[in-house]
Amino acid sequence: MLTKLIARIVHLSVRHAWAVIGAYALLVFAAGLYAASHFAITTDVGRLMDPGAPWAQRDAAVTAAFRERSDTTVIVVRAPAPELAAQAARELAARLRGQPQRFHSVNLGEANPFFQRNGLLYLSVPELADLTGQLRDARPLLKALAHDPSLRGLANLLSVTLGTPLQTGQVELAGMAPLLARSADVVEAVLAGRPAALSWQDLAGADGAAKAAPASSLVEVRPVLDFSGLMPGAAAAEAIRAAARELRLAERYHAGIMLTGPIPLSDDEFASLQEGTLLEGLLSLLLVLALLWRALRSGKLVLAVCLTMAGGLVLTSALGLMMVGALNLISIAFAILFVGIGIDFGIQFGMRFRELHRHQGVTAEALRETSHAISLPLTLAAIATAFGFLSFLPTAYRGVAELGQIAGVGILCVALPSCLTVLPALIQVLAPGPAASAPGYPWLAPVDRALQAHRKPLLVATLALVIAGLPLLRHLEFDFNPLHLKSPQSESMVALQALSRSTDIGLDNIQVLTPTLAQARLVAARLERLPEVGRVVTAASLVPEQQAAKLPLIGAAATALAPALEGAPLPPAPDAARVGALRAAALALRNAALDHPGAGAPAAQRLGRALAALARGDAAGRDRAELALALPLALALDALRQALGAGPVTLASVPEELRRNWIAADGRALVDASPRRPQGARQAAGGTAAVRDDALLRRFALAVQRVAPEASGGPIAVMGAADLIVNAFVQAALLAVATITLLLWLAFRRFGDVLLTMVPLLVSGLVTLEATVLLDMPLNFANIIALPLLLGVGVAFKIYYVMAWRAGQAALLEQGLTEAIILSAATTGTAFGSLWLSHHPGTASMGALLVLSLACTLVGAVFFQPILLGTPRARARKAGAGLEHSSS
Repeated sequence: MLTKLIARIVHLSVRHAWAVIGAYALLVFAAGLYAASHFAITTDVGRLMDPGAPWAQRDAAVTAAFRERSDTTVIVVRAPAPELAAQAARELAARLRGQPQRFHSVNLGEANPFFQRNGLLYLSVPELADLTGQLRDARPLLKALAHDPSLRGLANLLSVTLGTPLQTGQVELAGMAPLLARSADVVEAVLAGRPAALSWQDLAGADGAAKAAPASSLVEVRPVLDFSGLMPGAAAAEAIRAAARELRLAERYHAGIMLTGPIPLSDDEFASLQEGTLLEGLLSLLLVLALLWRALRSGKLVLAVCLTMAGGLVLTSALGLMMVGALNLISIAFAILFVGIGIDFGIQFGMRFRELHRHQGVTAEALRETSHAISLPLTLAAIATAFGFLSFLPTAYRGVAELGQIAGVGILCVALPSCLTVLPALIQVLAPGPAASAPGYPWLAPVDRALQAHRKPLLVATLALVIAGLPLLRHLEFDFNPLHLKSPQSESMVALQALSRSTDIGLDNIQVLTPTLAQARLVAARLERLPEVGRVVTAASLVPEQQAAKLPLIGAAATALAPALEGAPLPPAPDAARVGALRAAALALRNAALDHPGAGAPAAQRLGRALAALARGDAAGRDRAELALALPLALALDALRQALGAGPVTLASVPEELRRNWIAADGRALVDASPRRPQGARQAAGGTAAVRDDALLRRFALAVQRVAPEASGGPIAVMGAADLIVNAFVQAALLAVATITLLLWLAFRRFGDVLLTMVPLLVSGLVTLEATVLLDMPLNFANIIALPLLLGVGVAFKIYYVMAWRAGQAALLEQGLTEAIILSAATTGTAFGSLWLSHHPGTASMGALLVLSLACTLVGAVFFQPILLGTPRARARKAGAGLEHSSS
């Protein structure tokens, strides 16, 4: 009945070819307009999961209570010294606050004026006592620096210090070595035209030596997003860069900016998806056309298949957007899947037509016979393939569920119907000539005979090899880190990796939302006792402890240093005065190195040569030296003046912009816990790898959940996603196997034939998973779509062979069917292979695993399936009857 129905449809399509083509063209045109006007894509990995999962709901609750923590852009301001980075960050933040149409909020980190003024209160009492004591001892030095914080003043102070104090032993050249060496580094960089600065803040640190690496200061903004564009944060990002250019941060502070955080990571990910796609697409298209020509041997047939598939792709795009609204990073792959599967249908139909047309000669009659021959296997393959994709629809993994929905509907409602209507109509209109040769591989006949002659040993050896590889599945990995799907060369990832090497940026922190601040304190106290927890922060952490002991120490230091710091500095020095001071300092350094050989002498000689060269150079070079040496000093002195003015801090006195990150409008309070890592782990591992110890994070998450079951974020979300994906694929696999098995039983009415179809499919699946372990190719959020492809395309190949075998065809390898399957797999693999070349790591891993799964599926179909099938049942009965007749 089905064969007759499809034959009737093909006959009507051929008879009214121009009407069918015209209606299809109008439908494609309307679908194209809809797809163009409604196209949307989201690169938010979080939307790949079902928001109804408990851990996802807890994450959503935190986001709803603290909007400032979501959809953020972190501006990393980098400069040669922390003083310059902080000042550049403050100016940039002030400029961005003046653009409310672009930014909902703008927050400074450590450069916030609140922390600048009260930073000393966050030191411990012993640390503060030691620091204030050092400041009082350095009062004469501070007075001199504050009196003339310029290149001239620094040179003069250096000359004075290397005079009587050095000769009388008040200072030692060896003790000045770190300052002299770093100063030499900075002046040499200035002379070479490289950006550099001397950090007085770092020189006052415990090691007494400035750091050579660039310093960072952070500005966190919540941009107004434009969801009408493919990169919603692009306009805000350009506004940030424009503000940095207008402020001349590069010229004034040697400061550069990089953007990271959720929004730039998402935007950069889409940019990397687009990078190189035109060239890769053209290369893939040319290879697919070449393979189509190899399969069909007719330009008109190739044109008919291409027009059918192109129109079908547009129709499926429109249907997909109607169903899901916006494509995601996984569902966007429907285009590759549709082209691959659609071309498979086109090749199966076209090669069967080519074979029959060669004998028939009349196009319409050949199409009629083709419809009778191909209708049942093609329809069964399409339905089974659609079941393989649609089996993911009930699961909670929305990314693959939406892909399955689009691909499944596209196969059933577009690919199969167009292959049975539009394709025959186009073939009738284009009227290709008969092929010169029949499809197939006659040279494989000896292989066919050899496989059947040694069928049982080959079956046993194949199954034994597959079973021997089963222990590998214990090592099958799923990489749940969404950062690994992003391009490591993108600006946002480079910035994120740089930050993760230098500071704890909270990538793996866990949050607990509590009804009140008092309860947040109780939860924090319990979490702090856990050995797996490194640090716990609440709103109460903004209020320094032991202020009664600290404020008198700060007040005493302020009283002692006020006369030294409050005097008006000298006016800028003329260039001639700078030259004279530099020459005097260079001479003093040379004499000091000669008079005091030892640890500090080489650094003194270097700095002396550099200052002499600076004095001989032009005024512009000395202006650059002012920026590198004197500007950080002036900023450091200003920061010291502010810090000595610290007063009592209460939660009420904390700025609202800081408080609202920890206490919601309704009074709910947030607890933020970070994992305890082995000492030096970040420095040893470097980059994001340093903060991705899966075993450590799992222990951390479980420990926190034992104390606070309502915790969310960080590794809890990762573990929740892991469980969700594993459950989704188990459910989908069971559903797909059950539905496809039922379909095949209804079609074949023989359970043995069902097994002959499903066993090779399962073997191909096991081999694919074993190969991922051997090739160190872990599964991830993107490449996981290879598994539904394995079910979809794999079952189609198996059905073609079983149907041919049931029809009595023997020597399957030399038949045209094998050539059709191989070339179909090659064209699909070529389309998927283009993904492998992508600059986007997630897409590249998707392409790699798709090609691997397709290769395993093809080997299972072409090699294992004929061995498993053996002699066709009809021929076996005839052979048995012949033996009985001869014996009688």
